[in-house]
Amino acid sequence: MNPYFLFLQIEIFFERLQQGEYDHPLYLAMALENLTNQAWDEVDRIYPNL
Repeated sequence: MNPYFLFLQIEIFFERLQQGEYDHPLYLAMALENLTNQAWDEVDRIYPNL
């Protein structure tokens, strides 16, 4: 995954959060889980021996 893509996803998440798209806690949790999974995938790619 391109690290810039992850930052773009974070910016999109923050914009949607400010617009109120995650009013329901489940939707917010799902979006956060998606971002954290992407971030951990990037960590695994950068540090494969952890």
